[in-house]
Formats: sequence, C-alpha cells, structure tokens
Amino acid sequence: EKLKGANSFIGRWKYEADKGIENGQLVFLKNGEVELRSYNDPSMVVAVGAVPWKYVSPKGSDTMVTVTFTLDEDGQDDVLIFQGTLDSAGGPDRMMTGAIATGRAEIGARGGGPMKKIGSFQAKFEQ
Repeated sequence: EKLKGANSFIGRWKYEADKGIENGQLVFLKNGEVELRSYNDPSMVVAVGAVPWKYVSPKGSDTMVTVTFTLDEDGQDDVLIFQGTLDSAGGPDRMMTGAIATGRAEIGARGGGPMKKIGSFQAKFEQ
C-alpha cells in the first residue's frame, strides 16, 4: 500500500543531528505535534515542537515529501527549525534528511522568513 501525505512520516524515527541534541527518537503525532525523546529512555521527552509540523505533498509522479517542524531544545537559545525530505515510496526503510536552521519559529516552520542554516539531520523510520 502506498503511503500518502502525512502517513509517510507519522510515527517514530531514529534521529541523528550535528547540532543541538545529537540523537534520539523523533516522533511525529497525528495531531501536529512533534517530540524528540531520549534514545536510551524513550519515555523521556527532551524537546517538543513549538508549532505544529507542516508538510508538502509530492506533485505528479514525484514521491518526495517535505516536512517542516520545530524543536524547542533545553539549552538552546533559539527554537530550532527543521526541514526534511523523504521518499514516500521508500517503504519501511525510508530515510528523512534535511537541514537545521534558526529563525522565527512560527514563520520558519511554515517555510518563510529569514533562516540561518546551522546544521543537518537524518532519521530512519522505525514504526
């Protein structure tokens, strides 16, 4: 069964980044919320989204989905803005890769406003 839209990323991902919290379990919830949980203790939430996640569905035969979300991490002055892409046709082994930026979270999470790229991340779908 082909994954469409938000169903291609809702769930749990093994997350790694080169800025901010280095790894964890990234969880996209159906209600628009996003959580970063400790990888060693998934019951511990270490960062939450400042605004709901947003996605852009692929057009035509393209299968790439773009997801934009924020994380308010302890110890970071700014809310971090993430923009990732994944192949909705990637099946259970799909990966999300993207950039980490700082900017105005409310505008940045919707893809607008001035943003400064500060790092990158990748995540592998778990379930």
